[in-house]
Amino acid sequence: MLTKRHAAKGSVLEEKVIEACMDLAFQCVKEGSLFVIELDGASAGYYTKVFHSLIRDDKKKLNVTVESDKPIIKNLAALDGAVILNNRGDMREFGVTLKKQMTFFGHGKRHAFAVGTSRLRGLVCILASEEDKHVRLFREGVCVADVDSRTRVPAKLKHRLVRVLDTPLSKVLVASGITASILTLNPIPAIVTITGSSVIVSYGFDRLKALFK
Repeated sequence: MLTKRHAAKGSVLEEKVIEACMDLAFQCVKEGSLFVIELDGASAGYYTKVFHSLIRDDKKKLNVTVESDKPIIKNLAALDGAVILNNRGDMREFGVTLKKQMTFFGHGKRHAFAVGTSRLRGLVCILASEEDKHVRLFREGVCVADVDSRTRVPAKLKHRLVRVLDTPLSKVLVASGITASILTLNPIPAIVTITGSSVIVSYGFDRLKALFK
């Protein structure tokens, strides 16, 4: 059984891996890339292996937090498929074929695989988009970070999103298509829809609820 101290250390390490992976993704926007980080208790069997695993000359796995390993991982990430990392930053696989996908409106298959895979337990997907030069982080099927690699500034609204989980309000919004009208007509956009999940800007929540009273 993990103690709170061990759990805290694990959380800090995972954050370090995610941060290192985000930094690497910024270097990959020209070619595009997709990284999957397996957190503690992550799902299994979500990809098909294509290539043999790689290890360094010292018999250790390549690690995204090791500066000398980053150029190699960057080149491998440019290949078709995804790079799989564990929660210590070790590269488990590269060029794998992911199995689960869900549409991410306005984008292609790499985004679809990032959304679908991140819905599985304990998986975080970090994507570098060659289409618009953005780096996006997906958790639980939702884009929780969207950063323009050219400015390193978060895309408008998306860095302050709070997911609305299974509430009557969110069901009404998705079913009625009112999200589109709010985005186009309201001078202060309050909500966006990502892959069928209602995602609402925190400062717009009370304003939106008032519409239904």
